[in-house]
Amino acid sequence: MVCFLAVISNVSDDLAGSPSIRFPLQARNLLWKDLTGQQLESIRHPHPKKGLTGRDLLAKYNGLTDYQQNRKTAIHLDVYINTLQFGEEQKFSDDKLSGLFSIVKTVHHRSTDEALTMERSFLLFKELLLMHSVQRPPYSLGLFTYAEMRKIMEWMLDSYYRHYKLYQYSYTNRITLSATYSSPSDIVELPPELPPLAKALTQAEHDAVLTAEERKREQDAAAAAAAAAEAAEAERQAKLREEYEAAIPDEIKDRVAAALEQELGRLQRVMEEQFAAQQAELLAKIALLESGGGGGKTGLTPGSSLVTPGASVQRPMSSSSQSQAKHAAATAAVAAAAAAASPAAPPS
Repeated sequence: MVCFLAVISNVSDDLAGSPSIRFPLQARNLLWKDLTGQQLESIRHPHPKKGLTGRDLLAKYNGLTDYQQNRKTAIHLDVYINTLQFGEEQKFSDDKLSGLFSIVKTVHHRSTDEALTMERSFLLFKELLLMHSVQRPPYSLGLFTYAEMRKIMEWMLDSYYRHYKLYQYSYTNRITLSATYSSPSDIVELPPELPPLAKALTQAEHDAVLTAEERKREQDAAAAAAAAAEAAEAERQAKLREEYEAAIPDEIKDRVAAALEQELGRLQRVMEEQFAAQQAELLAKIALLESGGGGGKTGLTPGSSLVTPGASVQRPMSSSSQSQAKHAAATAAVAAAAAAASPAAPPS
């Protein structure tokens, strides 16, 4: 016991000057922290029907299921398996095996995550091992004996710390430096190169060039203005044509109605003239008969007349005659409207 306390005192003195590792006032009990007794038993004797090996179960219990794809995860798993194999060789009980596993896991993760040097990592390992080797509550827990503690320390020195730099290299992030070379001429702005005096123009030639350029600009501007005006006129004509074509049906309808009314009026006047001529002819014949040209044969008494003088004789039109007249008038009106609309041109 005196030897254990002396070792703890030495470790405390070594850790006192370390800014990141401090000797705790209370014990950090890692017993059953990562593996329980039931889990250890399932790792030793995996179920054959589930198709999982002890390695798969250990990876499952510690969240390392991607060890087949992730190289760093596979390294973690190898460290854990070596720890359990060492404990089985030493015939540790489940509590000692669980405590040793948690100690190694804590040291390994802190060493790789914080990039600890080998000396600082070993100090951390000795601290945790002593916390579980001396029965001094609440500062330490007597889980391992002195002989077991020495075997564990020798095993860590011979296995883990022998390859400590390899572990550090495996978990170090690679930094790739890309360097590019730039010439000073690519950075410094150079003055423009002036043409030689042999290629210089006289004042007259220079004025002629300016005049030609000005004339060309004016021609280009005039051509652009003419093209714009032509495009505007074409657009206006297209718009007028569209409006005219959209208004054609109503215009034809109005023209047909007007032509039909006009034709009906003309037919009515023609028929009235024909009726008047027939009436005049009939009156003339009646007057001839009354004057003595065969009045006895007619059965009329002298002095009697068929028609009262001054009265007009009107013959009513039959329904067939009226329909024929209307049909003829409509046909003539449609033909006249079509003839009037076909040569028409859109307004300008």
